[in-house]
Amino acid sequence: MIDIVIIGHVTCDLLPNGTTAAGGTARFAALLAQRLGLRPAIVTASAEEPPSGIAWSSIPTTVSSTFENRYTVTGRHQWLHAVAPPILMTDIPARWRTAPIVLLGPVLHECTADVAAAFPGALIGATAQGWLRDWDTPLPSPVRFRHWQPTATELSRLHVLTLSSEDVAGDEELAAAYARTVPIGIVTHGARGATMYLHGQAHHIAPYPAQEIDPTGAGDVFTAAFLIRLWEIGDPFIAARFAAAAAACAVEGRDTMPDRVQIMQRMEFGSLSAVQKGTDSALGTS
Repeated sequence: MIDIVIIGHVTCDLLPNGTTAAGGTARFAALLAQRLGLRPAIVTASAEEPPSGIAWSSIPTTVSSTFENRYTVTGRHQWLHAVAPPILMTDIPARWRTAPIVLLGPVLHECTADVAAAFPGALIGATAQGWLRDWDTPLPSPVRFRHWQPTATELSRLHVLTLSSEDVAGDEELAAAYARTVPIGIVTHGARGATMYLHGQAHHIAPYPAQEIDPTGAGDVFTAAFLIRLWEIGDPFIAARFAAAAAACAVEGRDTMPDRVQIMQRMEFGSLSAVQKGTDSALGTS
């Protein structure tokens, strides 16, 4: 039985040293779920190789959605080099439709929230970043902000929605507006932590200490960790702290996926650091 289904493009990322690496919300989230002891499955359209030990269903394609990420002092600058085919509800294997957790992880609005209808009774989460991107043709093209206008029907299928302030070009008010459209909306702010909107009410989620090496995929790890812990215990505050600790571990290297012990150790270390500094900046909500 599959515990969590993640839907979205597994990407090809062009790295600064001239090499490539597989990426995308679907891949990062599935790897984290696997490390946490769950049985994940990916529904995608990608020419990349499936991660070892993870169930995989891909639309036949010779093309992967291909990104180039450039990190500067002013933030991340993205270029798009190729786009894989869209993912439809009919592409989801019937045998996976009883999964209790589903994460919609579009990177280029390749799937809509409507596909969640294939999973009645599941906890449904989504990352908004792929619905907030636009680009020009022909490729390559810089990726730019797209004003997403979801319908009430689309939003009604989502229990959790995450996005970063970077996804909306730093417009904190717009990010909050999107987050308030669902029962649990979370806006991540990188090293500044996150804001969780629980039925519209804002709660600060403080960050955990980390030695950042590569932030790629940290938001995806946060979302997957939050959904999994929320499904396990039902408490969004504990789930948010767990997710923040998981993301702190993840930024310390590409594909550095923590297990439960490492996440709990980070939570404990953050708590001790806060006591030593006389502050709650490393742990907690307000």
